Amino acid sequence: MRRSLAPAVAVGAVALLAACGGAPEESVATRPVPSSPATTSSSTTPTPTPATRSARPAAPTATVSPTRTASRTATRTAKPSPSTARTTRRATATRTSPAAVTCDVPRGVSATQVVLVTSSGSRATVRACTRTGGRYVTSLGPYAGHVGKNGVSSAKREGDLRTPAGVFALRGGFGARSNPGLRIGAWLRVDSRDVWVDDPSSSLYNTHQRTPAAGRWSSAEPLLNTPAYSYAQVIGYNEARTPGRGSAIFLHVDLGHGTAGCVSLPTSGLLAVLRWERSGAVIAIR
Repeated sequence: MRRSLAPAVAVGAVALLAACGGAPEESVATRPVPSSPATTSSSTTPTPTPATRSARPAAPTATVSPTRTASRTATRTAKPSPSTARTTRRATATRTSPAAVTCDVPRGVSATQVVLVTSSGSRATVRACTRTGGRYVTSLGPYAGHVGKNGVSSAKREGDLRTPAGVFALRGGFGARSNPGLRIGAWLRVDSRDVWVDDPSSSLYNTHQRTPAAGRWSSAEPLLNTPAYSYAQVIGYNEARTPGRGSAIFLHVDLGHGTAGCVSLPTSGLLAVLRWERSGAVIAIR
């Protein structure tokens, strides 16, 4: 048996190593005392002084040029250690990170995640907002999308081409393609027999059903509809299924123009939002 997507059942980031090489220079007191011309005759043999006797050749390392040593030291100390480099990168990232953008979520909303839809005519700006520290900040977006061809209304009626205003739960999803990563509710991969009943006189109004109708409804929207419904999510509007209040309100792929009442986003944005959502997410439309 196939699962129903009826809203009522929740379809909807080394220490610094700088070694200084070379032995200390030879002391002036240990240098041989040069003899004067008067003491260098063949009949006189100079008596070594204690200083002469104590002088020794310099150790091999004493011949290291101070200039070369300083050069090597400078070269070594010029390279930051890995820990210093990591700290520098973190500091740079902190300086260049943009400030979190606040979402103007309607008063009274307390959900952790809110898909915020701000409309202007049939155009819409959509943001994925996360509650943190008593405020909402933008996690994804903004994305340019669309709402109903006739805008948004708080008095939505069936067939008026308007998107309902308000805050609604986000339910399971469906589409002509497999689940892209939605973790709310179930995912239904539709075929040609899957429809959403939009007949206000039917007891199955605003629910997912399978054809044939067999007299159970006189009007229904096919769900095998690409690219609009390649990926779609049910918005929990009119879950009481009040006749005439509107049906089949979805979050789906944008086609570049106003919808018949749904909210639409470009595919990349839509998939990002679907994968971001967690249980309890809502959508706020205005």
